[in-house]
Amino acid sequence: MQEHHLQKDTDTSVAKLTPQEADQDTELPREDEAITPLEGETGETIHIHYFPDAIVILREGEEDTQEENVIDSTVAGTTITEGNTEQKQTPEQKTEPLRNGKEQTRLALLSVSFNSFLILSCLLLQVYLLLNPPTATVTLMPKSQTVTLPGTLQLGRILAPLTLIQSQTVPTTGKGHQIARAATGFITFYNGQLNSVSVPAGTVLTGTSGMPIVTDQDAVIPPADPTANPPIFGQVTVAAHATHEGKAGNIPAYTINAPCCSASVLAKNTTAFHGGQDEREYQTVTQSDINAVTATLKPAVAQSMQAAFQTYIQQSEGVYLFPCAPRVTSDQKPGQEATQVKVTASETCSAVAYNSQELRGKGTDLLTHQAVQTLGTGYSLLGDVQVSITQATVTRTIPTLTFSCQGIWVYALDTTSQEHIKTIIAGKTKQEALQILAALPGIEKASIRWDEQTKLPESLNAIHFVILV
Repeated sequence: MQEHHLQKDTDTSVAKLTPQEADQDTELPREDEAITPLEGETGETIHIHYFPDAIVILREGEEDTQEENVIDSTVAGTTITEGNTEQKQTPEQKTEPLRNGKEQTRLALLSVSFNSFLILSCLLLQVYLLLNPPTATVTLMPKSQTVTLPGTLQLGRILAPLTLIQSQTVPTTGKGHQIARAATGFITFYNGQLNSVSVPAGTVLTGTSGMPIVTDQDAVIPPADPTANPPIFGQVTVAAHATHEGKAGNIPAYTINAPCCSASVLAKNTTAFHGGQDEREYQTVTQSDINAVTATLKPAVAQSMQAAFQTYIQQSEGVYLFPCAPRVTSDQKPGQEATQVKVTASETCSAVAYNSQELRGKGTDLLTHQAVQTLGTGYSLLGDVQVSITQATVTRTIPTLTFSCQGIWVYALDTTSQEHIKTIIAGKTKQEALQILAALPGIEKASIRWDEQTKLPESLNAIHFVILV
């Protein structure tokens, strides 16, 4: 009955609205109306609140509680009245509650995802640790000893000597300086007079070359001898020099051949003048020029000699060269004027060819016997024995080789030894295990990659060895 009256009153109130009133968005709410029950009927009072875009209907007694539970919301463009002041709500303010709700939802989803990831990671870690237990890595360095032993063996054959020659020409680097110098020579005076004639020193004579020549000493020319048949002129020879320095003073013989100084007196240079030179700079050979080439040629000749003997031996043979001294010569001496110098290195050597496998086998047998006597049976050979010839002597037709053999012996940690070591360190702390390893024979150094506060695994499969030699 009450619901019937509520529906009826609502329809009546809605019908009273005019079209103009329904379209006015900016009109303030009308006065609230109350609908009371008719006489003779029992019921409750209905309150109707009018707003521009909504009508709110409340039963009496629920109005206060509804006001507390109503979520404040408005339609875009509406005006909210607070007291006597009207405030226009912006679109950002209207959508703020919706944004806050979305952010809260996103944060909740992220929190759930993160927690789920942590739980799943912990489960996977537990499964991995069950399937792959942690492994303790034990690094061991066994003791090692180098054993060396000399020996002699008659082995091989003598090869014919070989001679190799190599030359190299290089520019010279020395510097020389030549000072200017006048040419010197001799002048011979002839006298046809019956009395002697004197020509003082400093007399200048000029021949066909045009170079003046001056005498260095007085010339006293004896008289001629008319009794001889034919008559003989008196003559004397004195030293002279060119008046100008340089090569131009090196005049040929008889460049001066003419009368001079007095009647019946003739002057001649019967020999050429020499020693005249111009001032100049020139290159010379230095000892360092020769040494530099020698330092290059000697190793090249020695290497070529070794390669040359290789062509005379068989595939299974080695070769040992007897000591040979190279000889070095040059076409110019140090200090000589030259723009280049040619240096030649030569070497003649003899050699011995021997069976390298036989020599290595003999050296290995000797060295192994020596190692067992010195170290005992707990060590094993690492790699191959190195054998080198230190000297060779020729006795009749078979040479005698003096050699040195060397090898490295390492304490042997076989599988049985490793399993035994794992047994005695399993379940021990890291420090206890290191003390045990240090006391074992044949162990030089040991280290363990494991936590200090945790004991080593009980399972031998969880202990891994790394052997360093």
